[in-house]
Amino acid sequence: MKLSIVVPFYNAESHIERCLYSLVNQNINSNDYEILLIDDGSIDNGKVVVESFIKKHSNIKLYSQSNIGLGATRNKGIKLATGDYIYFIDADDYLAFNTLDIILKHAEEFHLELLGFNTIATKKKDFFISKTIKNNYKAYVLSGVDFLVEYKYHRLEAWWYIIKRDYLLKTGFEFEEGKFMEDAIFTFNIFLKAKRSMFLPIDAHRYVTTENSIMNNNKQEHLLKVIEDYISLVFRFNSLSVEVTKNNVVNTSNIVDSINYKSTVSIYFMFFKLIKSKKTIKEINEILKQFKKIDMYPLKNFIGEQYFHKKFKITIFIFNHKYIFYILLYPLRILHKFKLINLL
Repeated sequence: MKLSIVVPFYNAESHIERCLYSLVNQNINSNDYEILLIDDGSIDNGKVVVESFIKKHSNIKLYSQSNIGLGATRNKGIKLATGDYIYFIDADDYLAFNTLDIILKHAEEFHLELLGFNTIATKKKDFFISKTIKNNYKAYVLSGVDFLVEYKYHRLEAWWYIIKRDYLLKTGFEFEEGKFMEDAIFTFNIFLKAKRSMFLPIDAHRYVTTENSIMNNNKQEHLLKVIEDYISLVFRFNSLSVEVTKNNVVNTSNIVDSINYKSTVSIYFMFFKLIKSKKTIKEINEILKQFKKIDMYPLKNFIGEQYFHKKFKITIFIFNHKYIFYILLYPLRILHKFKLINLL
């Protein structure tokens, strides 16, 4: 078995068919890969959709459990997997057709522990054709540390790379359970330990953007939960930076810069959640004091290749001058309430 694809899902009736359709339309023998679907306590008919695929495809397996969360479900997927490589994909995303073959061939040929590839954010539900599948790829092997330095703007999510299963079991790394962005620390850790990694510039993954996604939920209870999750993530990043420095990892300063950059981005987007929330200025001030203690506020080194537009420069200026932010906070909330401005 060459590959195990782990697909956790919860109430995925509206999109699990698209994900599965993309996974079975790959140019590798069905005997060479398995699709492990783990139903994390769904209460809709997503399981029925999966069962209809199982009738036609013997390499699809379904497991059901009570709800334990994404991180714990992915960890269960690691234990269930039997393939040489493991790939984690979210049920609301999908792959371009016939992209797994070239990914696996590179992983096997270069004896890689990790292989990353491109994603395209899209609202399209049928963007199955890869624009880069026939390209001549200039890819080379890097240590995981060198990978993190060279690809500073790498994603934190686990769906843009495959992992050698033996390597994952040897390191013992697992996804954080019960945490927001449970794959963020996981991704850094597995790259830090890897000796052979590669980035293949093929647009294999489709990240589906929807207005009703978790991050776009503006209910107050949800906003407050996301804000607390962002705060937790920033401090988990800080602990990782301390650990990297303590262990004197090769290219320590560059790795710490990469970690801090991801933390800064998290804080930046958290500010928009603060505007949408009912957090008081006093409460916000306490949050910023916590960040200042670990030197993560005011925000530094945010403007760059990814965030260069004028709007980012303006908002960073406002966020970094907290008294200006406090003055503008309630007017911004009113403008947002009446949909006169669009917040991230």
